[in-house]
Amino acid sequence: MGNEGSYWVDQDKGELVLNNEGIEERFYIEDEILFDGSKYLVLIPVEDEESDEALLLKIVEGKDESFLSIIEDEKEFNKVQERYLNS
Repeated sequence: MGNEGSYWVDQDKGELVLNNEGIEERFYIEDEILFDGSKYLVLIPVEDEESDEALLLKIVEGKDESFLSIIEDEKEFNKVQERYLNS
């Protein structure tokens, strides 16, 4: 997965669809986290829902749309991860 991608929610299936450079990936939204004025999503891949791994992505608001981005700052990632694990 690249650094960022557009997304939409498939309401019928309850899945988030991430479009990254023309490749669609589907995820279950495990949790939404509001932290320090930003919103983050914890995502579980639909194809591998039994996995213990999840993605933690930041919602970035653009002019016309929002997109999901990886959290490049390690301190920010660790703080959001801690908030999720302690909720």
